Amino acid sequence: MYTFIVVDDEPLIRKGLLKKLDTSEHSLQLLGEADNGADALELIESFRPDIVFTDMRMPEVDGKWLIRTVSERYPHIKLIVISGHTDFDYMQEAISAKVVQYLLKPFSRDEVQHALQQAIHTLEQERSLKQEVVQLTVETEQMRIDTDHQAFLHLVLNAHIPAKRPVFRSREFKAILDADHLVFMTMYSPEPYTAGQLPSFPQSLAIPHPQSEHLVFLLMYDQGCAAEQLRERSIEHAGHILAEAAAAECCIGVSLPISDVNRIREAHHQTILALDQRSITDFGKCYIYAEEPLPLTSLHWNRSHELLFFIESGNVSKVKEFVADFFAFFIRQPDALLAHLKEQCRDIVAETKRLLQRYLQSSGGIGTGNGNASSSLEAVLDISFDIEAIRQYIDKVLSGTALLLQEYNPYRSDQVIDNVKQYMDLHYAKDLTLEWVSSLFYLNPSYLSFLFKEKHGENFTDYINRLRIEHAKHTLTSTDDKIYRIAKQLGYDNPKYFFRVFKKMTGLTPEEYRKQHKVNRNNKEPGHG
Repeated sequence: MYTFIVVDDEPLIRKGLLKKLDTSEHSLQLLGEADNGADALELIESFRPDIVFTDMRMPEVDGKWLIRTVSERYPHIKLIVISGHTDFDYMQEAISAKVVQYLLKPFSRDEVQHALQQAIHTLEQERSLKQEVVQLTVETEQMRIDTDHQAFLHLVLNAHIPAKRPVFRSREFKAILDADHLVFMTMYSPEPYTAGQLPSFPQSLAIPHPQSEHLVFLLMYDQGCAAEQLRERSIEHAGHILAEAAAAECCIGVSLPISDVNRIREAHHQTILALDQRSITDFGKCYIYAEEPLPLTSLHWNRSHELLFFIESGNVSKVKEFVADFFAFFIRQPDALLAHLKEQCRDIVAETKRLLQRYLQSSGGIGTGNGNASSSLEAVLDISFDIEAIRQYIDKVLSGTALLLQEYNPYRSDQVIDNVKQYMDLHYAKDLTLEWVSSLFYLNPSYLSFLFKEKHGENFTDYINRLRIEHAKHTLTSTDDKIYRIAKQLGYDNPKYFFRVFKKMTGLTPEEYRKQHKVNRNNKEPGHG
């Protein structure tokens, strides 16, 4: 659709022109008629037509003034002159105003149609060019947004704090750099987020997490707003999000306000800590980071040593059974927080990693297989706020390690008592009791005690103490470690008990043994004596 007006002081001329335009193949809309330049300009200012057909010689305000004014104010409007005069001044003004065509009265239908076609062709070219420019501008801005998006995520997730402030090029992200304060929020939903579900608030950025479709980052920012006001507004927005997604069991962590965009990673970490402070089965709430979080109460699953034994022995089915029991334990605890669960997951994976490293290194294998398990676990825990997702990951890691360790299983002997001794040799530093080790190998404690003494000539406790004291003697003479630390490393929580056992078995206190044997060792070294 193209719009136009007709300007001529003669009604018959206007009527005739309109009749000649009726047969045009183009869709045209007449916006109005005028008999002088002043009225025509009012029409133009009100309706902004695409094309103006105008006479040159008219009473009051003529076409010469009109085309000059229109070309200056509205250069996109196409001008077609219809005139009965060939005055040089008129022609010169028309050229200066870049009119499409100068038609002399009387003009034919073909002349009018040809002039119209020229005007429309020029309009189409200009519109096409304008669309290309707009599209290019949009694409350029989108490229800037995409680049800034990646730079922002790098800022949030990269472990290193940049020395310089980031440089953003899109309007959307530049606003962050100009803000006085920022509040970071991490939103979790059991259901995956889609682009249409991303929250939208004034002065905010919503960015999906690159590794999890269940997480979205929301950054609130403002200029001239107090930090606490921005935080209150952020919490209010979080409440709106949770209210709209009441059935989805979402939860949101909110950081403290920051004034430096380079602290965005710190703010992100605060939101993770806040989310981890929720009860395992609790959803649909906003969790606000506090500078002094509540201390974690003591909550510990006490079967981790058994789990590690089954990992070490390559018993995959038992590992799966114990992993299920581990998670069931936390679900049963009314006071269990996600932080409790994650902390013990870290401990178990770290122990598993050490276990695997020991076997791979002792067998001469290169690398450590699951050597990056701890860092991988942290990456998973940072994006996991659903207990089932964490369970699946832990089950996969521990079962996979057990499968790998089947090749190195140290408990292959047909004689169970040999397997018991092997376990004691490997794990003497743990809190080994006759009852606990018996349960591990499905034996009666009295029967195990009898078998052990019959096979090895000393009872269970004496063997453990002798093993520990032998390692203590080596550590005392080869290191300067504090004696209470050595006792702790060897499984003696009570240093006084360690002293008594050590003196009973060696006739010396640990300190006396260290002094005596260090002197003897020094005397044997070259250059002494």
